[in-house]
Amino acid sequence: MFKNILLLILFVCAAACSPAKPTPIPTPATDQINREEQAVYAFLLSKMYQHRGYVIMADTATSASGVDNTTKTLDYVLQNMHDVAPETLVSFRSRNATAQTLRPDMQLGGPYTLLSQAGRNRIFSQNQSGWDIFYNRYPQAPGITTFSRVGFITSLDQALVYMGTQSNWLVGTGYYLLLIKVNGTWSIDQQVMIWVS
Repeated sequence: MFKNILLLILFVCAAACSPAKPTPIPTPATDQINREEQAVYAFLLSKMYQHRGYVIMADTATSASGVDNTTKTLDYVLQNMHDVAPETLVSFRSRNATAQTLRPDMQLGGPYTLLSQAGRNRIFSQNQSGWDIFYNRYPQAPGITTFSRVGFITSLDQALVYMGTQSNWLVGTGYYLLLIKVNGTWSIDQQVMIWVS
């Protein structure tokens, strides 16, 4: 009996002294991330353009030429942007490793059209008045907007995203934007322009 009690005490002491397993960091559910991503897109569209309709490239990109897998552009952005959480950066890189097709059922606070690359090529390969054709078809749009996927911190209150808009042959800009969410509302904390035409 004494032996059993001694073994029990030793077992409890050993269990109490063993290092605790680290608690895994909870990750937000995919549907929650999708909702926040749509909220970021909707906020940026209304903040930057305030139009009644948008044309958005169906496939995501991180620069004017598509998904830029080099670190050159992102390094430039990070040199000119402060307080980007490491988690946000890891999320951005992971979610933008390849181009992805945006969902056609996004809630962006207003009407929008997703334009495929093939559709864009059809508009602009007809003749030199491609922008005339575009604006005849989409008179409410500020041009063609391209988004990256949004990188988030785990708490979903910091976001990093690329947004570019081309409005005519030599009218366009592309930005990386760092957003913060305070009291349920997104706002632009910082932005870095990476191209202009």
